Amino acid sequence: MSELNQPMQDLTVKGESVERIYGNYVDKRYIVNRRYQRKLVWTQEEKIGFIDSIINGYPVPIILLADKKADISNKIEIIDGMQRLNSIMCYLENEYPVNGFFFDLNTMASTKQQLDSGELIQKEPILNRETCVRVASYTVPISVYEFTEMSNVDEVFRRINSGGKKLSRQELRIAGSTGHFAQAVRNISAKVRGDVSNTDELLLNEMKKISITNRDLPYGINVDDIFWVKQGVLTKEQVRESRDEEIVADMLAFMLLDEKLSSRTEYLDDYFGFNNEEASRSRFDLVEVATQRYGSEIIALDFQRVLDQIKIILDRSQLSLGQLLFGTQPPRAPRYFQVIFLALHKKIVTENMEISDQDELIRLIRGSGTTITIPEGGRWGSEDRTNMVNATAGVFSPAFRPSRTYDPAQVRWINQLENILRQSYTEQAAYDFKQGFIRLDGSNTFDDSSFEKILKTLSAIANIKKGTKGYILVGVSEVKGDSRRIYELFKNESKIFENFFITGIEHEATIVKKTLDQYFQLITSKVKSSVISDPLKEYIVRNIKLVRYYDKSIFVFESCAQVDPSSYDGKYYIRSGNELNEIQSEKYGELFRRYTAGL
Repeated sequence: MSELNQPMQDLTVKGESVERIYGNYVDKRYIVNRRYQRKLVWTQEEKIGFIDSIINGYPVPIILLADKKADISNKIEIIDGMQRLNSIMCYLENEYPVNGFFFDLNTMASTKQQLDSGELIQKEPILNRETCVRVASYTVPISVYEFTEMSNVDEVFRRINSGGKKLSRQELRIAGSTGHFAQAVRNISAKVRGDVSNTDELLLNEMKKISITNRDLPYGINVDDIFWVKQGVLTKEQVRESRDEEIVADMLAFMLLDEKLSSRTEYLDDYFGFNNEEASRSRFDLVEVATQRYGSEIIALDFQRVLDQIKIILDRSQLSLGQLLFGTQPPRAPRYFQVIFLALHKKIVTENMEISDQDELIRLIRGSGTTITIPEGGRWGSEDRTNMVNATAGVFSPAFRPSRTYDPAQVRWINQLENILRQSYTEQAAYDFKQGFIRLDGSNTFDDSSFEKILKTLSAIANIKKGTKGYILVGVSEVKGDSRRIYELFKNESKIFENFFITGIEHEATIVKKTLDQYFQLITSKVKSSVISDPLKEYIVRNIKLVRYYDKSIFVFESCAQVDPSSYDGKYYIRSGNELNEIQSEKYGELFRRYTAGL
């Protein structure tokens, strides 16, 4: 289509005060679409420099927002300017000083209200009121782009960021790439990092909770705890540049394609449709068809199976991967990780084998980095990589045996569980945790009232809105006292992950004198005989799982929004944060209207 024939776009350019922008933020109007937006990556120095420009009245770059036509939610999507908007919000909320001084929270009505309620705390020394008023009234240039097709926003984002040095190469590849392969890479990478979210759209207010710490900026995810950094595969800065996604993409292509291709930057471009030459399109189509053939869910599950085994090995050896491979930790070892991962994938997935001796496998991996030949430079030939993976898989063979059974419901959920726990930080209403089904008062009896509350909560999760999926994990506690009490009663020591205590339910099965399978059947039968509405009941029964987290077994109850709102014993419930509330009968109509509208 020629330039003259292109349809006119509705583009509004205006200025909005910092105070007005903050009001929109407090009202939760700004949306970040994680399909193309990167993480919060600005350092504190970069934020200070931006705010200093505002304080001095200097012009700042325009912020580009997208407003979807006919969307009644009143939300605005950030196309370009997320780092700048976040800098403004954090400064106004006293998260950091500029030139040694903090913003005066009494300057604006919205910050004063939060100061008075205790939501914000004034830090000192305080910037003089005159300058704070100047900051609040500063006009930020904003362009609002009205759109009807999401693909338009994707393309705008990619074009804006393709010039200059704004995004890393991988961030440009995946920005706006909607292919099956790109989606698989995006989902798997987020799960490994731990910044996974239930939906692609996330409020700007929540981005800090799933962003990676950056020196003086304590975001929700500690960069030192991310698998890639903790195991010496990548440096912190490489993770911030999304180099982890390059590794995942490179390995997925190797796993999916029958004809193994070289590891090279140009091929990674092709997998994401970043080039448009005939050969590039052919490689894009090849990896897309392979991804569709296997299925994204199966690919992610197989990746998780292998990664979980690596985590078990490292936990058992009490060494990082770099230490296990070399004896001392190298600066980084991405291709060595690829060889180990792909060799284990060959044994576990391709050959359907299982580890028969963990200690033997640790012995075989120990020091093997010195025998793995990795080429210098950017390219890694397909034959060299294939031969090295096959040879390493052969070395590992004595620690494997043919798999006896493979039940996806019983697969170790180490990575999956950790991601569910992290997701609960940003989507609290869709998650809940219970230490178990047995009372902790010493009576060793089944807590029927607690079980009833679990079912009510499952129905409330299903009523959040259409498309919602959530979980209740039993065998996980957020309360240290529960963990301590379980140890006192049953001598069962919890495994700690961040703010959670993984108690497991093995001790409960022992108390009721049942095997884990029998205990699972007991709980399932209780759900079947419950008074929860039938469509949701059938879904829960079909999707209930008993999974393993290292040496702990955990019940996973999955809830999902049905065609209509779900009830328990004829009554309807909703969740506000982690509170369970019954809806009064006179408000049933409001519930159904809101639910039907998908709000």
